[in-house]
Formats: sequence, C-alpha cells, structure tokens
Amino acid sequence: MKKVELNKYFDKQFKIALGNGYKKKGYVLLKELGGIYFSLGFGIVNNDNSFPSTFSYCIGCKKINIIFTTILRGNEPFGCICTGQLRLFDEGKYPVLEYDIKTEADAQKMVDEVSDYIINTVLPEWEANPTIEYLEKKVNEKLGDSPNFSGLILSKLVGSSNYNKIKAHYQQVSKDWSEWDKQDFEKVITFLDSHSQEELLKIAEG
Repeated sequence: MKKVELNKYFDKQFKIALGNGYKKKGYVLLKELGGIYFSLGFGIVNNDNSFPSTFSYCIGCKKINIIFTTILRGNEPFGCICTGQLRLFDEGKYPVLEYDIKTEADAQKMVDEVSDYIINTVLPEWEANPTIEYLEKKVNEKLGDSPNFSGLILSKLVGSSNYNKIKAHYQQVSKDWSEWDKQDFEKVITFLDSHSQEELLKIAEG
C-alpha cells in the first residue's frame, strides 16, 4: 500500500462509514450542518513499511470564512473549533494515540473506530445545535491567549453583548503576539468596528 492509495481508501471508506452528506474539499471531508459545517482530515506519515496515521476535525462556518477572507485576503481559516487525535488522547477523550497502518485491515480498523467516535461522540452535539449562535457560544466560552479572530467575528456577527469584552481581552493578550498577528488583529478590529451587525450579515451572504 502506498500513501496515495491510503488517502484514497480513507476518502472512500470514511464516506461510506459516516453516511450521506460528505464531500471532498481539499484535504478534508466536509459535511454541512445547518448554518455550520463539520470537516474531518487525516495526517499520514510515510514510514517505510507502515503509515502512522491520525485524524483531526473542525467545526466551521462559511459566513465566518467569507468575512475573514474579506478582511485578510487570501488567508482563510481552517475552522472555528479544531482538535486532533493526539490532543484528544492527551485529554483522555480518545483511547488511541495513533494508528500504525501496514495493511488494509489496519486502515479499516481506523475507519471503523474513528467513524464510531465521530458519529456517537462528536456530531450529536452539533447536529442538535447546528447554528452560528451556538458556535459563537462554544468558541467564546473560554477565552485563551492565542489569536482567535473567528471568535471575535462570531460575537459581532450574532450581536453578542460580550463583543467589547472579548475585544478587550484580546487587546490585552495580543501584547505577547507576533507583529504579524498584531497587524492582522488590528485589521480585524478596524473592520468589525466600522461595520454594523446588519452590514456584516450582508457581507457574509457573499
């Protein structure tokens, strides 16, 4: 088995295992859920006789992508909430650190176990709350120190009363960011503060 063959195998078998609604977009499988989307990707390492492999997933929103790329052209976010197998393992949320794939049977084992986790553990929450308002709540429920432009955009887009509080938090922690991130952050703030929620919603429709 070659790496390209394993990629094709994953694309085909995960579509079957996960069910209808998934499309290949770039390097991920993507499914729309109401006003948001779920995407699943894979990391595959060619290690001579085997392929150590992991999965990652993101929850995103097309409206956020449109606004984000309007502000920072050519720089599209991968997702608003993203996590991977290694992190899930470290947090005790997934039992396997990585899959060392040598045979098609190994690959199918990964497909079966990851699909079961996605279908029964990850998706129920988002299928029950497929809205941009719920996404905003989850993204901003715990503010971190790293650049999080999607959370700021989401708060303005849904008309959150916490927008100024969230902005102030990132203005404070941005002192430790790289100059590049600081410049991008200023562009985001300037754009958001110069547009009303209604104007942003119109822009987000494309």
